[in-house]
Amino acid sequence: MSLFKTAEMEHKKELLQIIKTFNAAIVNSRLYSFEHPQVKRYIEETFIELDRLLMILQEITLIVVGTNLVFRNQTIQGSGPNIKQFISILQDNKIDRISFLSHLPKSSFYELIQKLSSSETRELNSTEYVKLGKVEIRIEDNPFSQNQLSSDEYSEKMDQLLSLRDETLQEIKEIYNGIKKYKKQIDVRGIETMVKTFIKGFSHGINPISMLASLKSADEYTFTHVINVCILTMSQAEALGFSGEKLYQIGIASVMHDAGKLFIPEEILNKPGMLTTEERAIIETHTTKGARYILGLENIPQIAVLGALEHHIKYNGTGYPVMQKKWTPNIVSQMISIADVFDAMRSRRAYKEPKPKELIIQILNEEKGTSFNPFLVDHFIKLIKG
Repeated sequence: MSLFKTAEMEHKKELLQIIKTFNAAIVNSRLYSFEHPQVKRYIEETFIELDRLLMILQEITLIVVGTNLVFRNQTIQGSGPNIKQFISILQDNKIDRISFLSHLPKSSFYELIQKLSSSETRELNSTEYVKLGKVEIRIEDNPFSQNQLSSDEYSEKMDQLLSLRDETLQEIKEIYNGIKKYKKQIDVRGIETMVKTFIKGFSHGINPISMLASLKSADEYTFTHVINVCILTMSQAEALGFSGEKLYQIGIASVMHDAGKLFIPEEILNKPGMLTTEERAIIETHTTKGARYILGLENIPQIAVLGALEHHIKYNGTGYPVMQKKWTPNIVSQMISIADVFDAMRSRRAYKEPKPKELIIQILNEEKGTSFNPFLVDHFIKLIKG
């Protein structure tokens, strides 16, 4: 895990340098001309570094999510204006997602720089080695829409999804009970199979609210909450364009986000009244305990560690656990955080009544920019209202 993390950090460092020279190539070509020696030098430097990194990674995909730039499910942190400038260049050309593929020809890269530098307004198209796209909420594409299916077909599809949800709920219960009982290791293949099966039956565009499980008993809250957070998080991720291996890893992270609560005494977790200061402090340790536990598992995505650790860190850096001042939660952790709070507020507990959806939406809007990423909140609300 440590070697993997070191390699990831090195790749991000290299990517930041690529972004810096990429920006310089665009800015200078706008100031001078595309044939200017300084412009050619920046383009050449960028291409050499990009080509070298592509030999290792095979593909580099960068996604603009609000004011964030996401690479491999993680927000890229950088000093100075480089990230903002790069995002601005992409947005000026109506690009939210750009992918570079290995064996990228130099001529294709030069052509991209030339088009991005042009003052002419034009729609840029993908090429064989450079893929361009938009990040959109794809609610209208819903293949289960009653406008596209008969009522009987729609009901049948929904029954299949709800049955899959209930099976998944039982598997999560067994997995979490295994963690609680054995404390050390569990077979993560059970989680992998469950998430992969869930993805197969899970379709973008369907309103996730219709899939959420209801709480049947107080002692099943943790399991019900986990499946609901999984549904809500994966819905957000898929609507933003995450797919394949990335969506699978996000599913694993959302399933495991509350694993640390199984190391908290049940009398505190299920206490019907207000928690004492001491009890609240114990509850708050579930993030670090969960992350530490997941870190010790084999063959589990690194994003699951971050999801467990960061899902109670707010967008403005407050919350828990207390991290370094410039620490920004991973974009997946930010999605989990919204799903986590939404489901907690809509759930009935012994000590509180569920809040109506419109009130929850109001609260999410009020907390934009402080507790939650404003871009993600706006898109989450569009998703659940669709």
